Amino acid sequence: MSNALGNSKIRQESIAEKVDTQQINNLYLSKLNEFEKIVNETGDPYSKDLLNHLKKFRKLDLIINKHMEMFIIKYQNNFTKIIKYLIFRYKFQLAGKKKINLGYPPYLLIEPVSTCNLRCPFCFQTDKTFTKKPFMGVMDFDFFKSIVDQADELETGAITIASRGEPTMHKKFVDMLEYVNTKKNIFELKVNTNGTFLNEEKCHAIFKNNVTQLVVSSDHYIKEDYERLRLGSNFEKVVENVDMLFNIRKKHYPDSLTEIRISGIDNEKNLDKEKFKKFWIKRCDHVSASYPLERWNTYENEIDNIKDPCENLWDRMYVWFDGKVNPCDADYKSYLSYGSAKEYDLKDLWNNKILSKTRNQHLNNKRQTINPCDRCGVTFL
Repeated sequence: MSNALGNSKIRQESIAEKVDTQQINNLYLSKLNEFEKIVNETGDPYSKDLLNHLKKFRKLDLIINKHMEMFIIKYQNNFTKIIKYLIFRYKFQLAGKKKINLGYPPYLLIEPVSTCNLRCPFCFQTDKTFTKKPFMGVMDFDFFKSIVDQADELETGAITIASRGEPTMHKKFVDMLEYVNTKKNIFELKVNTNGTFLNEEKCHAIFKNNVTQLVVSSDHYIKEDYERLRLGSNFEKVVENVDMLFNIRKKHYPDSLTEIRISGIDNEKNLDKEKFKKFWIKRCDHVSASYPLERWNTYENEIDNIKDPCENLWDRMYVWFDGKVNPCDADYKSYLSYGSAKEYDLKDLWNNKILSKTRNQHLNNKRQTINPCDRCGVTFL
């Protein structure tokens, strides 16, 4: 399984992903003195736990995924950077697993636009009550910058540019990448896209601005099935765009840390994963696939029996185009919104009474009293 940003049991399954974890462990073991010095300077108790585990067991108390490996290898000569990065990943992992409020969101997902050019049958974009005002819109670039500034100051370690819509549709998409890349405390910059709007300018910007993971959502290797599952798409054009992305990196950015990943939804649970991987791996680093979540009409789903607390309440914050903040995008109409980032600072929102109440409900076995938490299907047990 791919250790992405989160631990949900319903997630993208890596198809034969290879990560040299021993190489990573050895790198940190070779620099224990530097590691200890940085930990002592920060005084952070979580980083001390991470260091002590490494000393005692000679390995990190952390699962290393592909884009983490690429980041660490890329910056192995900047040991301060990769230690601080490791501490961020460890704290992010603990926040979700142990339900720890770090006092700020360790991971931020920012939505440049809420609209999408495709209509996939397993996506909430097929909900016609959603694809109209007030849910549709575009994020103001100055507002985007203010959110990123706050994230950097809070030492939020990761940002994803995406959410309910297709981010590359934003006219200032390239400017957004450039702005995030100026921030020293944001280690991971991830972009989710359907690949239809990729062009040379955007491809170069992705590599120039150290996007750590570029995820192209692609659900099949056969044209007819692909276009049936991604209604409104052109299979040949997307493949051409992914090839362009891959070849630009190969020619111009051979030392890039950007992981190119193809991510599929096995909507009918009959995808030949080996053929899927064989087709796409020639033009990417990593291929993954998962079964769909019921996200096209979340609020009318059948109530399930999942009772464990959702980690999203402790490890991430979504910021919609209009400033509204939310704990997840399965709740795409924002029943669970706990305020607006246009009215309050991110830190204040993260610690406010509304989100604290939702966290307590989840911790006290009351998840099933909340719509859509009682029917979203995500478990962490």
